[in-house]
Amino acid sequence: MTETDKWMNQRLNTYGVKYRLGQGAFATVYAAEDLANKGDSKRLVALKVPLNERANIRKALAEAELLYELDHPGIVKVHAIEFERQSNVPFFVMELVEGKPMEEILDLNQAALSPRLAKHLIIQLLDALTYLEKQGILHRDVKPANILMTQDYTIKLTDFGFAIRKDELTPRNAHAGTLYYMAPEQLDGQPEFASDRWAAGVMAYYMCTAKLPFLASTEDELRRKIKEDDPTPILELNPAADPELVALAESLMQKDAAKRVITTLTPVK
Repeated sequence: MTETDKWMNQRLNTYGVKYRLGQGAFATVYAAEDLANKGDSKRLVALKVPLNERANIRKALAEAELLYELDHPGIVKVHAIEFERQSNVPFFVMELVEGKPMEEILDLNQAALSPRLAKHLIIQLLDALTYLEKQGILHRDVKPANILMTQDYTIKLTDFGFAIRKDELTPRNAHAGTLYYMAPEQLDGQPEFASDRWAAGVMAYYMCTAKLPFLASTEDELRRKIKEDDPTPILELNPAADPELVALAESLMQKDAAKRVITTLTPVK
């Protein structure tokens, strides 16, 4: 049995592991029953268990402690941080979101989203990012793969492995993120709250065009384009794109972080 399946059909304290939800570089996420729940139906939760390396464990605990303090409908909730009693393995208990990564939905669609849906999703994302900013937290890896979407199109921002409090940034821990969604200043190891807004702008651009704003055959060329080039205008790629969403995407992708202003979107009925 691989380490990623180590806890399948096992118990972690009062939780009975049912199946694997996801696998990352640092941890495995399982669906589990809360066996301590005395009701007729067992509550399902998500358990995030770090892969058994000291650095992974430190990273997972830091993520759990940060998430535990957050309470927002657009951010996955951590209920508890525990240690498995027999082997002293740390894990954290999260709400189980019945949904799929937005990345899968966008890849399957392979076309611009409807203005109504795109606005609905971006409004929720920006509300979550505004909340994080008020808490002094940078996510640093906002992208479709880290957003779960339910059948009723509610979203939950997940994977806070790169998240950090702004006042805890140092030259050693400042470099993090996924290149396609990184703002110019983030590439230079100087992330701002506006860097997460840039990532939301990239997502809005993708929702309007079904294309990423910057693509290149090498990492160096991609970095140069993000810092120096302007993306193809959205209305050139999709003349039917919603004007409000176009204006927002363009604002959030300004090279100057101070100019990335979140404007209010009017939901499409």
